[in-house]
Amino acid sequence: MSSSFPLVTLQPVTDARNAWAALMLEATPADGAAIARVFGEFGLAATLDTLPCVLTLPDLAGVDASLPAAQIVLRLPAAFCCDAANAEPLHALRAKGFRLMATGLPAPGQAPAADVDALALGCPGTTMPIGMGAWLARLPGPHLALGVATAGCPGRCHFQWLAGHVPDAARHGAPGKGGDAPNRLLLLELLSQVANDADSHDIEATIKRDPQLSYHLLKLVNSVAFALTTKIASFSQAITLLGRRQLQRWLQLLLYARSHDGDQANALLPRAALRAGLTEALCKAQGGTHEAQDRAFMAGMFSLLDALFGMPIAEIVQPLNLADDVLAALTQRAGALGAQLRAVEASENATAAELDAILAAAGIGHEDWARSLVSACRWAIQVSREA
Repeated sequence: MSSSFPLVTLQPVTDARNAWAALMLEATPADGAAIARVFGEFGLAATLDTLPCVLTLPDLAGVDASLPAAQIVLRLPAAFCCDAANAEPLHALRAKGFRLMATGLPAPGQAPAADVDALALGCPGTTMPIGMGAWLARLPGPHLALGVATAGCPGRCHFQWLAGHVPDAARHGAPGKGGDAPNRLLLLELLSQVANDADSHDIEATIKRDPQLSYHLLKLVNSVAFALTTKIASFSQAITLLGRRQLQRWLQLLLYARSHDGDQANALLPRAALRAGLTEALCKAQGGTHEAQDRAFMAGMFSLLDALFGMPIAEIVQPLNLADDVLAALTQRAGALGAQLRAVEASENATAAELDAILAAAGIGHEDWARSLVSACRWAIQVSREA
């Protein structure tokens, strides 16, 4: 590793309805003192609020005494959890408030310690390994499916939590299905208007074409965050109160918030929100201006539009009149913004060594990276609760 501070990754863990259920933290190496800094000094414990964090460790050496036990699910190798010599220390951790999860299936004839109540397993797709169903039914969970990359679990595994990058467009719905595409195309039209500084009356007229969009706008402006004492009399007033910058960010989020099942969040929203917050935080850490941070946010948010629409990104963003550095980052991963975006993507599916090399090439230190991750998760968790 290129830094004395470990390389940290934070990933969203979602439930079956694509809502955030937890975060998953991994550190290479699993330095207990550094991990404790992430929770304390960097603010992860406060960021989590009521969400748990799945902390992945090879053994108990990474368990620092200052960790907030009630917020943490310790994820340890199944072999470690099945070793009788570890039963007592595992029980002591459970007594302190930690929850325990084993990674992998126990070997034949073995069983994890009594205090282990969940499993983390690679998503099996349609073929379940022998013994897997029995173990998932035997332990209370919640069980975690790792590396989810298929259109969905067939339902026999009973995983409650899902984690892993999902690249396929088919899972999220392409344009032309279920009446979803016209709404997204309208959002793209609105984004183009905002980017080109269109008149507020023109933006208002576009918003009025979609009752759901109108409803969400008024709901947002009347939210607790704005603490309004006057009633909203018109859409133009709502746009003025919100401001162009926040309107633009809200519209970007709504691209992902739509789904074919109105009661279910879009599977891409947690990832898109995290990408947007992380590229913005990295830009800030590297001294980017306020305007540069806005462009970084946009690049991160738009980086999954090809999966959302099922078409090349260049075609999707062509009418938006994006800044040159945003366009270069999205279409070629070029420039400083492209390097930040490559790092964000690598954190989702690359090995630790690959991510380390990409961060080094982009001039991003491990501590700045970890702080940026926590900042991004803080914003993305808030978004997940309001989506």
